[in-house]
Amino acid sequence: MHVVARGCIAAVGLSALALTTASCGTALITNEFSATVVDPGKRLPAGPTQNSIFDSSMGQSDEWARKSMGSTSPGNPYTTSFTTTATKFVGDNSPSAQVTAGLSIPQFQAKGYFSIQLTPVDGQAVILQAPFIGYYDYSAATDGAVKPLPVTVTAKSGNLSWQLTVVAAIPAK
Repeated sequence: MHVVARGCIAAVGLSALALTTASCGTALITNEFSATVVDPGKRLPAGPTQNSIFDSSMGQSDEWARKSMGSTSPGNPYTTSFTTTATKFVGDNSPSAQVTAGLSIPQFQAKGYFSIQLTPVDGQAVILQAPFIGYYDYSAATDGAVKPLPVTVTAKSGNLSWQLTVVAAIPAK
């Protein structure tokens, strides 16, 4: 009788272990971006500013950045979204802990984009110095070094997503 009871206890324990390890998987997370480019020093041409926020982990070329190109002007932000994956436990609907994206502003820097990487906190704004990442035709020696771009990102959490408001500030010369 004790052998049967121990067998049942072992079976229950193994079932619990299997359920625990099987209760995680991959979730699709769609982050939404609303971007504005401010240019107090008037370095950009007048009119709407072309820009793109894209999944830089999927591609880092000019062609990839242009796939999601849009424009922004005062009072009219550029909006986009893209889907990434994350490992989640069953029932975990929290947004991803880390967000990575590329910000392309070809009227400002045509040979690369700025890298946005942050750990968002719901309801908080973060000021980043987004480093420049050159495309394949960029050379710091001939094209000149590019300073990081000041970017303010405000985050609002949703169900498996972030709503991110991005304000890129073109520095005065």
